[in-house]
Amino acid sequence: MNRTDDMTGGDIISVVRRYVRVPFHDHSLLAEVGLDSLSVVRIASELIPDPDQEIDPTGLAAVRTVGDLQRWLRGLLAPAESVR
Repeated sequence: MNRTDDMTGGDIISVVRRYVRVPFHDHSLLAEVGLDSLSVVRIASELIPDPDQEIDPTGLAAVRTVGDLQRWLRGLLAPAESVR
């Protein structure tokens, strides 16, 4: 079993909370909670088990809210799960 097997939405949010110091919800804009693209990449790098996995900049550009971020991160983790 790898780290991705145990990854949940709560795990993703717990990593996001390390970077956000204000209350937020799924509809919170990333800019409003203080997340920029560098922060988002750092969050992704903490969650992605494969350090060689590429991050699609087009997908990242579409991330506007905390909910978008969660869905995008799950999408990054999904390829690792389907390889098993």
